[in-house]
Amino acid sequence: MGIFEKLMKKTERPRSSTRGFYFGATEAEGENIQGQSLIDYFEDYLDILSDLEKGKFIFVGRKGVGKSAIAKFIKDTSDLTNESYAKLLRVNDFEIEKHIQLEEKNHEKKEKMIFEWLILVNIIKLIVSHECGQYTAEYDKLKKFLDVNAGIVNVDQYQFVEGTKQKGGQVSFGGLKHVFGGIFKNYFDTKVNKAEFYKLIPPLKEIVKVMLDFEVNRDLEFWLLFDDLDINFNVKDDRDNVKIMELLRVAKEYNNEIFRNNTTRILLFIRDDIRDEIAPKYEDSAKIFNTYQTSLNWYDHRLYTEKSEELIPLKKLANRRIKINFDKNEISYGTDPWLTLFQDENYSGSDYPKKSSFKYILDFTFYRPRDIITFLNTMTDESCTYPLNKGAVKSLLKKFVDINITEIKSELKLFFSDTEISKIFNELFPYIIQKQNVKPKDVQDKIEQLSFELNRNKVFDILINYSLIIYMDSSGTLYFNYRDNTTLGNVNKSELYMSLPKCIYHYYKRIN
Repeated sequence: MGIFEKLMKKTERPRSSTRGFYFGATEAEGENIQGQSLIDYFEDYLDILSDLEKGKFIFVGRKGVGKSAIAKFIKDTSDLTNESYAKLLRVNDFEIEKHIQLEEKNHEKKEKMIFEWLILVNIIKLIVSHECGQYTAEYDKLKKFLDVNAGIVNVDQYQFVEGTKQKGGQVSFGGLKHVFGGIFKNYFDTKVNKAEFYKLIPPLKEIVKVMLDFEVNRDLEFWLLFDDLDINFNVKDDRDNVKIMELLRVAKEYNNEIFRNNTTRILLFIRDDIRDEIAPKYEDSAKIFNTYQTSLNWYDHRLYTEKSEELIPLKKLANRRIKINFDKNEISYGTDPWLTLFQDENYSGSDYPKKSSFKYILDFTFYRPRDIITFLNTMTDESCTYPLNKGAVKSLLKKFVDINITEIKSELKLFFSDTEISKIFNELFPYIIQKQNVKPKDVQDKIEQLSFELNRNKVFDILINYSLIIYMDSSGTLYFNYRDNTTLGNVNKSELYMSLPKCIYHYYKRIN
C-alpha cells in the first residue's frame, strides 16, 4: 500500500467539523492533489479570455488576482486535447546570456535575439509535438534539428555544451536545407551548415510561418505563456527593465506579424506594479500597454452595492470551491453553498443595514481570489463546527490576517529591502494607528525620518498604490486605490486623513 493510499484510508473526519476540508491551492501551480485539478476550479468569471479575440496579449494585475491561474488553465486544457498545444515559460529560467557570448556589435540587441530564439524553438517544439505532422518530410527534419542542437535549443533546461560557450552558440542546420533550401539560400552560402544561433532567427521566422500555414496545422492552437516575470526581477536594475520591455516588443511583433493569420499566440502575465514602473520609461512602452493589456480587477462597485451577492465574481469563485469540497465530502447544500458553510447572521450593528458574512470577510481583503482561498483554507486544519458563527469567523480572520501579512511583505520586496519592510511594519504602521487624525504630510515626514533608499514621496505613493495606507475623509469614508469607483481628482488630499485597511490594522489590534 502506497503512502497516498494510506493517507486516504485515515479515520474519517467528524461530519460537523471543518477539519480536513479542502478549497484548492492559493497558487495555481499547487492545484495538483489527487482527484483535483485547476480545471475543476477555474471559471473565467471576469470574461478575460474573450479579450484574446481583440488582440490583447498582456494580462496585468496585482499579485494574487489570478494571472497564473489563467496561464495554467490554458496549459492544462491544451494538454487534454489534440487541437491545442501550450508551453509555460518563465524568464527566470532563461539565463542564456550567461552561456552564450555574443559579438560586441550584437550585444545591445542581446535580449531581443534571445527572446526571438526562445519563441521560435519553442513554437517548433509545439509544432513537432502534433502527431499528424510526423507524416511530412518537414516534420522529420525539424525533429532532427531539435535533437542535434539540444544543447542550444533546450535553454530552459540549461542543456548547453561547452562548445556553445566558446563559439557563440553554433547551431547545425544542414538537415533543414533539404526541405527549406529555398529559404536558407537567402541567408547563407550553400556550403554553410553551421552558424551562431542569432543568425538562424530570420530563416526560422520564415520556416515557422510556412509550417503554421500547413493544412495539418492551420486549425490548431499554439500558445507560449510567459509567467512569473517578477521572480528575481529588480525594479532598480535597468537590465531587468530592458529585459521585460524587449519581451513585450518581441511578443507584439510576433503576434501581429508572424502569427497574424493563424491561432498561435504569445501571452504575457505581468504584475501591475511592474507595469507601472516600466510604462513611463520607454518611448513605446505606454502605447504597448494601453493597446494590448487587459486588467484583472475583481472589484465592481455596481455589484458590491447591490443586495444580491450571487452576481459578485468572488462569491461565485468561493461557492464553486465550497461546492467541490462538499461534493467530495458528501455534504448536501442549498442553492447558495456559502450559507451551508456560514451562518446567515448580521455582521453590522443594529442601527445599520445588514452586512452578510461574505461582505464582512471581504472588508479584510484586497478583493483577490487568493484572499478568498486563503481565508477558506484557514478552517481546514481547525475543528470548527459548521455553519460557522461570528465568533468562529472572527477567529479565522485573525489567522488570515497573519498569513496575509507575510504575502504583503513578499509583494513589497519589489521595492524595499528586508530592513525597510521591517521599518514599515514595526514603526510606520504603528505610528499611523497611535497618532489620531494623522495627515498625509505627517506620514511623509515619518517616512523621511525612517530613512528609505527611495525618496519619501515615492515610498508614500507605493504604499498608497498597494492600498496599505488609505485616505479617509472627515466623515470616515475610506478611499481604496484598487476600487474602480474611487476618485480623488477633485479632492484636496492634504485635507484628508490617513488610515490603514482592516487587513493591516487588525494585525496590531484585536477584531471585536
